[in-house]
Amino acid sequence: MASTYGYATLADVENYTGIDYSTVDSVALADGKSEKKITIAERIINAYLGVTTGQTVTDGIKSCTIILAAHFLHQNLIVLGYDEGKGGHSDDLLGMKIPDILTMFLDETADSFVESIPMSGASYHKPDSRMFL
Repeated sequence: MASTYGYATLADVENYTGIDYSTVDSVALADGKSEKKITIAERIINAYLGVTTGQTVTDGIKSCTIILAAHFLHQNLIVLGYDEGKGGHSDDLLGMKIPDILTMFLDETADSFVESIPMSGASYHKPDSRMFL
C-alpha cells in the first residue's frame, strides 16, 4: 500500500526521523498504518491549498508532507509510551502546530527555506483557518 497522492513515501519519513516504525511496534505502526498517516498529511495539504486532486509534487509539498506525517507518527509513539523518536532532529519542526507547518512550507508569501515551484492548476484559496486548529 502507498499513500493516496504519493507526495512522499514512508521511506522519506523514516529517513527524516531515523526510525523504522514497523520495528518499533509491528502492529500499531505497521507500514500500512504509517502510510495512512502520510495520506492524512496529503489531504491536509490539499485542503490548505483549496484543491481536491493530487498536485505536482514540489519541494514544499514533499517537505510539508514528510514533516506532518512525522508529527503524526511521533504522536503515535507518545501514545504507545515512547517519548523519544525524533532521531537526530530538533523538536522545532515536530513540535510546531500544524497551521504553522503549512504556512512555512506552502504559503506563497512566507519566507520558506524550501524552494518551491508554482503548481499548475492549484488555486491558492485558503479555506477557513479554524479547520486546522
